Amino acid sequence: MTDSILAAKTFHWDMAHRLGDGYTSRCRHLHGHRYTAEVAIESDGLDSHGMVMDFGEIAAVCDGWIQANLDHATLVCERDQGLLDFLRTEENRHVVVGFNTTAECIVTWLANVLQDELDAHAHLAARSVRIVRIRLHETPRSYAEWRRT
Repeated sequence: MTDSILAAKTFHWDMAHRLGDGYTSRCRHLHGHRYTAEVAIESDGLDSHGMVMDFGEIAAVCDGWIQANLDHATLVCERDQGLLDFLRTEENRHVVVGFNTTAECIVTWLANVLQDELDAHAHLAARSVRIVRIRLHETPRSYAEWRRT
């Protein structure tokens, strides 16, 4: 058995969305959440300081991307033409994605985007620093979780 050490940070942001693709419950209406994501990272061994990754660097890379792109934005599916037209006309901050914006789809997408951000740093990629879990809370009592398998 090998030991595994994770380092994790929690991030918060405000973002709007609505569910489409024929979804009929109240979440089909545009609404917002105070999202919370716990991002857990591991690597092939610890660095020279005895860390998986410095907590400040996790925040700079992951939360930096989240704040720059998602905070106070609307996440909108490319198939939601009515909402896209409104957001563009009003010049509202928005991010277009190719999926229905469920918590399950958002957390999967976020795992891929944030891993790409980590991989862009050669010193992290050289140590195979990787996201192994993200727990995305849409509300304090509801979350979706992505895990590397």
